[in-house]
Parts: sequence; structure tokens; C-alpha cells
Amino acid sequence: MMWVMVKKEIKEKLLSQLNDINNIYYMDVMDGESAEDSIGLDSDHLHRALRYVPNKVIKEWIKELKKDIKKKA
Repeated sequence: MMWVMVKKEIKEKLLSQLNDINNIYYMDVMDGESAEDSIGLDSDHLHRALRYVPNKVIKEWIKELKKDIKKKA
């Protein structure tokens, strides 16, 4: 039971970090222009859906977004 709580906390931290990085990417790289649905007001739905994505995949997304932001800067 305790392992599940720790895993959930790690997932919440990664999702929070992904959300922050995505917002920076949206403003700096995309210049605030929405490409399909890169950002929206449905964050609760997206947040719940991402709970089923493995942590290693979320970490890869964060790394890719950071690389794109560095290229733009």
C-alpha cells in the first residue's frame, strides 16, 4: 500500500513538471500559437489520462521538450 502512495507521488511530480515545461514550450517555441491541441483548458482530463502513461515515457517527453526549448533559445 505504501509503495502505491510513493508511486502516485512520483507520478504527480512528473506530471506537474511536464505541465510546467509544456507551458514554457508553448510560449517560447510555439510563440503562443496552438498546433492542434498542444495546450488547452481540458487539463483535468489530460491529467487523468496521463496517469496511465509510464513514468519513463513522461521523463522522455520532458527531455524532448527541454531539447526543443534549448534549440529555440
